[in-house]
Amino acid sequence: MPFSISAFIRVNRVYFIWAAFMVLLYLFRDMFGLVFITFIMCFIASSITHNLRRKYHWSRRSIVIGIYILFLVGVAAFLTLIPTRILSETINFTEQLPNSMNTLKSWVNTHTENNEMIAPLIAQIKNVLLPETAVVSAWNIVRGVLEKGLHYFGWFFLAMLFSFLIMFDLPHLSKGVRHLRFTRLSEAYHETADSIILFAKVVGENFRAQLIISAINTVLTAICLHILGINAVALLCTLVFICGLIPVLGMLISSVPIVLMAINGGGMELGLWAIVMIIAIHMIETYILNPRIVSSVMHINPVMTLIILYIAHSVIGMWGMLLGVPIAVYVYRKISKPVRN
Repeated sequence: MPFSISAFIRVNRVYFIWAAFMVLLYLFRDMFGLVFITFIMCFIASSITHNLRRKYHWSRRSIVIGIYILFLVGVAAFLTLIPTRILSETINFTEQLPNSMNTLKSWVNTHTENNEMIAPLIAQIKNVLLPETAVVSAWNIVRGVLEKGLHYFGWFFLAMLFSFLIMFDLPHLSKGVRHLRFTRLSEAYHETADSIILFAKVVGENFRAQLIISAINTVLTAICLHILGINAVALLCTLVFICGLIPVLGMLISSVPIVLMAINGGGMELGLWAIVMIIAIHMIETYILNPRIVSSVMHINPVMTLIILYIAHSVIGMWGMLLGVPIAVYVYRKISKPVRN
């Protein structure tokens, strides 16, 4: 029997459809950040619109316009008050970093000089925390964040424009997408639509939950920093909010600059109080916020979260830190779905 390419494609059309979808994702990989931010804005605006319409029966377009006006006001207020302060605090933090390192090294020397068992480990830590090395590393990190920040800042405004246009005309766009069922792309639509909708729902719910937790953690951190008298509140709270979007691990990442700033401002005593503050906020997140917000959406163990984040970061880099958990939850829901007869 002669080999037929058309018959081969027809028999394996499901695999070809998904292969074509993956190729499209790869081709548009440089725009993934813009697409992701646009999707998150649409998901949040859609949730707010749905809840308000259910309670007050207002016009959908009026609600969308109101949401984005408030959003623009919030962004304008942030840009007016915060960036210059963050920049000055970042410069001060970089300049004060050697003093923090020296204070930390002196404290470690005082408390470990007579302990021969951990002397080799302490020596290695000292080499890593040399002031010169720390300053260079800190500057490289700051420069990288600023460069990427400006890049994502442009994406942010483009995403806000695109998400507004999508939300403003969402019913017509949805109708146009559903019309694909009656075109030559009907097979691709029926094969991928349910999976894409499920994945989008999982990602949106996860990111919305992390946004809520990150905002609460930022407020608690700002209050505690003010009480302890630790400087650079704007910079540290911004880091807490951004790192808070990474489940579990983000809290650990953001704690390092907080402790260093506390050591520089009040010595090791204030640094230890900062560690106590971080542990207390982490306990609130673990035992109060996560069970009520994240666990109700993701149903995933914190230890498993760390494993997933490590694997995802190793495979797809920084995006794995953001999307590792929702991807894992999506795969689990997909494979645990009962098979239809």
